[in-house]
Amino acid sequence: MPAKENELILYNDIKRAWQKISRSSKGDESVSFELEIHKKLINIFHVGQHYYYILNIPTSEMEFVSEPVMEMLGLSSPEAFSVSYVFDHIHPEDRTYFIEFEAAVAEFFNRLRPEQVLKYKVSYDYRMQRTDGTYIRLLQQVTTIQTDTDGAVIRVMGVHTDISHLKRENGSSLSFIGLEGEPSFHNYRMGQSLSLRAKEMFTRREKEIVQLLAQGKTSREIAAILYISYQTVDRHRKNILRKAGLNNSVELVAFALREGWV
Repeated sequence: MPAKENELILYNDIKRAWQKISRSSKGDESVSFELEIHKKLINIFHVGQHYYYILNIPTSEMEFVSEPVMEMLGLSSPEAFSVSYVFDHIHPEDRTYFIEFEAAVAEFFNRLRPEQVLKYKVSYDYRMQRTDGTYIRLLQQVTTIQTDTDGAVIRVMGVHTDISHLKRENGSSLSFIGLEGEPSFHNYRMGQSLSLRAKEMFTRREKEIVQLLAQGKTSREIAAILYISYQTVDRHRKNILRKAGLNNSVELVAFALREGWV
């Protein structure tokens, strides 16, 4: 089978997976106030250059892409970024697990109750080719911003962050990060039970500190943000490194990214 024909079949497989999530919704419902809320959350976690996009799941069309995509991928305009562009420019070695992960995402969301759909962030990474032929590693974080009354996904917001400076090894794992008290599932596999809460290595405060470290904050800045003492932050940092078995904050951020903890 010609390579292009095979790629088209794989691309259509991804679209079918998304259609399962949308459950045949037409995708023409008006954007709810949830969209504005999630726009404000865009900078919760990023450790480098990033852009974000709004994807209509039933139509598989990008409705908005932020301008930094031009610098990061070398595109002439945000409009050049599309679902087909992503699939065509993923590193060939990463394409297989990309397809498997998207099928797992469809399965996961179809097993959720309608009220849970807005409470999960999907996270994994892969290599994307720039227009100059080089590759960068992107952390993809996606959250649902609109559903219908039955919980069918209509629109999602995705963030692509360049983590090339943090992760060199190939491969990835799929994580579903629970929000608003929902359990998280790391290194998710198809058919995995959703009844057990994933084991948490860090406390809530430790996770807050990891997220702020990932944003480049110093211990004194973290202390001011969290209204705790510098000494308390320093103690937390030492405990975090000890628990993770790591030597420094750079290793910690890379580890947290890989495990989908942030």
